[in-house]
Amino acid sequence: MKIALITPFPPYRGGISTHSKNLYDILSLENEVVVYNFSRQYPNFLFPGKTQYDNSPIFEDSHIIRALDSINPLTWKKVANSIIKNKFDKVIFRFWNPFFIFSYISIIKRLKKHNNIEVYSICDNIIPHEKMIFGQLLTKFFLDRLDGIIVMSSSTEKEILHLDKAYNYKKIYLPMINDLGKPLNCSISKKQIGLNQDKKVFLFFGLIREYKGLDILLHAINRLDLDLFSKSEFLIVGESYQNIDKYKNILDKDKKSSVKWITKYIPDDNINLFFSAADYVVLPYKRASQSGVIPMAYYFGKPVITSKIDGLEEIVINGSTGYTFDILDINNLANILENCIKNKINIDIEKIKNFKNKLSTENFVKELVSFINE
Repeated sequence: MKIALITPFPPYRGGISTHSKNLYDILSLENEVVVYNFSRQYPNFLFPGKTQYDNSPIFEDSHIIRALDSINPLTWKKVANSIIKNKFDKVIFRFWNPFFIFSYISIIKRLKKHNNIEVYSICDNIIPHEKMIFGQLLTKFFLDRLDGIIVMSSSTEKEILHLDKAYNYKKIYLPMINDLGKPLNCSISKKQIGLNQDKKVFLFFGLIREYKGLDILLHAINRLDLDLFSKSEFLIVGESYQNIDKYKNILDKDKKSSVKWITKYIPDDNINLFFSAADYVVLPYKRASQSGVIPMAYYFGKPVITSKIDGLEEIVINGSTGYTFDILDINNLANILENCIKNKINIDIEKIKNFKNKLSTENFVKELVSFINE
């Protein structure tokens, strides 16, 4: 089967790009796959971070073509013509933001005009994390033109059914990244980062954005008794898309020394250091479609503490692979943190391994191929 993937891909950084590379690696084992990567993803003035690119070596492969400029219609036509010329059987878009719909729709219209190529989309989001004028209307305009849709959580499933119950879709859970490196010795990792080897470490990991609820975690830390910090530390790791002082100023003066901040982008080949150092991974999200952080935690055999949000709690067994707390409930989270600090918690490693197998890219590809061949 000949498949064209239209998606961010290295050297672009971020979870979508990395997951797309994993998808390509496994999907291309038994199929002829070409990736149409972006030549320009966002204009610089629209990108909130420091850079859109990873510093890792550029991925050299003749099947990876950097061709799609999100704001240049000439490239939209060029990509469509290339797909038509090479007679692909299936086209799969990666969708997460309505900003890209104009380019996607242009390509689809040209494809449908010239042949009967089936068009699908893997949807990381249906409703974007940040509000966009006419975002929902544009999203429906795009989805209506697809032959099939892949969602990756109950949250996105509910959103798609809200737009139209007649969509042809399949839910396949967001897979974990394959190449995160081997787990490291926990004590050595803590020492390398500058943490106390004898304390339990709670890790918040990933881009710092409003919807991820870092403020909820910090307020919960403030409610912990001071004597608990002789046994615990908190590690905040990730580039911030907001003024980081807004968050640091939440902490009470006597709690600040127990929170270590590493506010920069962490490349994939360094992620294992931070997860290996953690005893628990905390996701205090206010809203979410799904998160790649939970699969990362399971990859390294770590339990998670997460908000009760569709897309997150559905892959956590409360009291077994981690703990869930009521969304925005600072006291509920503080009580869980206190319990984890004071007591030896029996986490079921076998159930974490089961999730690890279920969330593999190999399993994702198997279900994806089955769906697009129906």
